Amino acid sequence: MNRKLMMLMELIFIIFIFLDGFLLFISIFLPIRPMAFTIVIYIDLITSILLIFGYLIQMRRLKKGLYIKRNWNGLISIMPFYFIGIILLGMNETSIILKILCLIKIFALAFSARQVGKSVNEFVEKSRLVYGFAFFVVVLIFCSVLFFLLESGVNPEVTTYEDSLWYVIQTITTVGYGDVVPITQWGRLIGVIAMISAIAISSLLTAATTSSLMDKLREDREKLAKKSGDYIKDLETRIYDLESKMAKEENIEEVKSDLNNIKSEIRELKDLLSKKE
Repeated sequence: MNRKLMMLMELIFIIFIFLDGFLLFISIFLPIRPMAFTIVIYIDLITSILLIFGYLIQMRRLKKGLYIKRNWNGLISIMPFYFIGIILLGMNETSIILKILCLIKIFALAFSARQVGKSVNEFVEKSRLVYGFAFFVVVLIFCSVLFFLLESGVNPEVTTYEDSLWYVIQTITTVGYGDVVPITQWGRLIGVIAMISAIAISSLLTAATTSSLMDKLREDREKLAKKSGDYIKDLETRIYDLESKMAKEENIEEVKSDLNNIKSEIRELKDLLSKKE
């Protein structure tokens, strides 16, 4: 139960780290609305608080004798630079210093994700979900940025990066509200790429999930077979001991018959387990 709870917490950390890194990236290089920028500031603050909590948990583990590798990224990743600079110090959101600090923080977050989400990282790598997730991220960033560059200034429905991101998310998820549509040939090509990529992403995620479930079922079956085999060996040992003791007694033919029946059932169980393997 504790392991499942820790994995859930690590998954929450990973989600916020990825979301924060992505939002910081677009806030540095692409134009977004003031309201969206405010959301970025507070999501970055929440992520910083969560990371502080995560590192405190690791420090508690350290006191129990577990080794925790710490480096420069820990301090940087927990710093809410936008909140400190804009909200507390009154700096301008276009400040070069803030943008540089946030860019450094993006790299620090990547290292933090591996530190506070070790269990999730191991599961993702083992289940091969990392390929589908990486492909999704690349398509999302690549298509949304290109669509914005191609359609902004031409398409009245694409004035900020959020409009482009909204269109690509609609296309990848096959929702297609139709409130944002491409009007240039290159923009339509980006839409086609996003549509085809959505099919590939779904296939990758489905295949990875199925493979992970099959591996889990195989592991459970092997554990059950091993446990059953150990139990059978224990029974055989006990029966052998009983036979040795009964060999010294008289009129025990009926007991021997019962033991032979037990042996027969054990052999049948062995054959059944071997067929399942």
